[in-house]
Amino acid sequence: MPSRPPSRCTSCGTRRDPRGRCPACRPASTTKAAETKATWRWVYDDPRWAPLRDQVLSEEALCRTGCGHPPTVVDHIRPHRGDQLLAFDRANLQAMCKSCHDSKTSYETGFAGLGTKRLTQAVVTLVCGPPCSGKTTYVRDRAQGGDLVVDWDALAQALGSPHPWDHPAPLTPFIAEARDAVTARLARSHGVERAWIIATAPRDADRQRLAPAGAHVVVLATPEDECVRRARRDNRPAGTIDAIESWWRTHRADQH
Repeated sequence: MPSRPPSRCTSCGTRRDPRGRCPACRPASTTKAAETKATWRWVYDDPRWAPLRDQVLSEEALCRTGCGHPPTVVDHIRPHRGDQLLAFDRANLQAMCKSCHDSKTSYETGFAGLGTKRLTQAVVTLVCGPPCSGKTTYVRDRAQGGDLVVDWDALAQALGSPHPWDHPAPLTPFIAEARDAVTARLARSHGVERAWIIATAPRDADRQRLAPAGAHVVVLATPEDECVRRARRDNRPAGTIDAIESWWRTHRADQH
């Protein structure tokens, strides 16, 4: 039975091979991709990388996604693309198992598996600001049914805190891990269209660590005196005013 003759490449007109590849154009695209990757790979040969990698793996005993597996890979929370400020910033690094890291990489590049199936990508918004700046109200007024909302105070109450704002100190590491696990889950395939993350995050480095790649960042820089007024009006816990002042000191210093 006669076989169908090979088709021609739409770019150069050369006949494709039986697998549909153009012998002229295919190597060129592969070479370009390899060259682009090589411009980033220097980071892992830099003498600063090995001790930093060992530090992260020694400080984090489990994969940051919350999957429960021991980490074997140090991940850049925000892809560095060769930028040394991002590449060697400890706040931009997290320990992950290889499976979760591969899923996150697929999400960041937009494809899963062999690059033929696009992962669901939610519109993620990080809303941050000092205590009493209106973060929860901002999200409540804009979130729609079915949106994912990651709220520190709501997580604290779900994990046993008896108060809406004043949470027992022993719960803090559990609240932080629950928040980070939910945020990291956004790096895998899901059906959520919109997600909101509520945090204080006074520094840009904090926001980069918490916000997934491509997230929108909203900073509610409500004036310090207004935040203090709201804290007193709402009878917020002792320490709230100190937390407001601390947020503003850190935020101002980070802007210079």
